[in-house]
Amino acid sequence: MSKICIVIPFYNEANRIQHEEFISFLENEKEYYLMLVNDGSTDSTLEELNKLQSAKPDKISIYSLEANSGKAEAVRQGIQKAWRWKDFDFFGYMDADLATPLSEAPYLVSYFDDYNIQFVIGSRVKLYGWDIKRSLKRHYLGRVFATIVGNTFGLKIYDTQCGAKFFCNCMAQDLFKDPFVSKWFFDIELFIRFRKKWGAIAFQERMIEVPLRHWEEKGESKLKLKDFLHTPLELRRIKRSYS
Repeated sequence: MSKICIVIPFYNEANRIQHEEFISFLENEKEYYLMLVNDGSTDSTLEELNKLQSAKPDKISIYSLEANSGKAEAVRQGIQKAWRWKDFDFFGYMDADLATPLSEAPYLVSYFDDYNIQFVIGSRVKLYGWDIKRSLKRHYLGRVFATIVGNTFGLKIYDTQCGAKFFCNCMAQDLFKDPFVSKWFFDIELFIRFRKKWGAIAFQERMIEVPLRHWEEKGESKLKLKDFLHTPLELRRIKRSYS
């Protein structure tokens, strides 16, 4: 049976941590483990995470950063810690608000049954009968962003920023070895690293974008208007760094 570790970064999420959903998931999905990263929270997030760990000490590991470093670095360090924690077959990361429910993880991981697939990307595509709850404003901003990214980097991916991605053990160290250039758009860097390391053919054949069955927008995004204003600069920095 494969072992899968999901890395989840938390920053000031004490009031939104869904204890029951985490515990229920681990009880039902025996092959899954959680690496919960406290990204320098200033509220009681760490205390809440410790409560979770005490309920499932064999399935949950906590890693706490002293200062807030941003999602990119929190996920990167979480992956590195998870690599040394146990011998996992697959790794992934998801968002702390569980906009993508944990129940979607086995669905995404099932795509690794095709042994040619090494990277699975969740995608927020509104299909008939599927439960995707997203504001029109964020939807259209996402489409504009995806178009810009596609034209800038040649990445023909519908949803680069969905916070649910999984990859095989053989890729984890290479993809997350070095710090990312961008605090918020590190997903783009993952795709570029994949393509540079394994080539364009592998990028096309070993990665799959999978429409999520369930996704729900949770509150206000931590990516504020000022961050969007810096988007062109961020994308330019990424392009320069990988050229």
